[in-house]
Amino acid sequence: MVISMNRIFTFLLLIIFSAVPGLSQDVLSVEQILDRMASRTDWQNRKLAEVQVDRKFYAANARFRADSTMVVHTIYRPPDEMQSTVVSQQGSPLIRTRVFEKILEAESETQSKKAKEQVDIVPANYRFALATPGVEECEGRGCLHLKISPKRRDKYSLNGDIWVDAEDYSIVRIHGTPAKRPSLWTLHTEIDRRYKKIDDIWLPDRLESSSNVMIAGPSVLSIEYSYESVQTAAGVH
Repeated sequence: MVISMNRIFTFLLLIIFSAVPGLSQDVLSVEQILDRMASRTDWQNRKLAEVQVDRKFYAANARFRADSTMVVHTIYRPPDEMQSTVVSQQGSPLIRTRVFEKILEAESETQSKKAKEQVDIVPANYRFALATPGVEECEGRGCLHLKISPKRRDKYSLNGDIWVDAEDYSIVRIHGTPAKRPSLWTLHTEIDRRYKKIDDIWLPDRLESSSNVMIAGPSVLSIEYSYESVQTAAGVH
């Protein structure tokens, strides 16, 4: 009976761990995970040729009963060509000026290869540690959960967590708080960014951010991505 129960238990474990891709893999060290992340990033940078996407920006402040929406069409061609055009906008002009336009300005600041090297989530910029042993479930896929802490405190660095796909080692989620307060008026900010896989390329899917601002109180920001086209380079395997 003991042997039979052990077999049943083992069988159930195999079912559970095979239900999500990657859950049955061997435990990897942080260094091995980072090496595979770097290889995947290099491959994706060579594979991706062009992205055209519509992004819907939404921000709101409950205390002042103000909100605003803006739709931006963006064309991105690696390594650092990015063109963004505002398609439509409505709501609070103050939010558009102080929030949406600042985001587009920050994208321009960090778009060059040198600037991206300073903000990328890589060992040159961050310290990494396993948050949990083994593999977690992330929206139907296996993920590796890592803690990150920046080696420099600046407005683009985050303290928090990343989740890495256990099959191809791309970052699929980033959650954290800025290592440096965006302004003296901002008391706390929390950011959650999710990615989705399109034609074997992981691309941003949505971003949600909440902030507690002095005087203004709680404010929220979201960005939703709707992809028009994703083009990949031939001959990259």
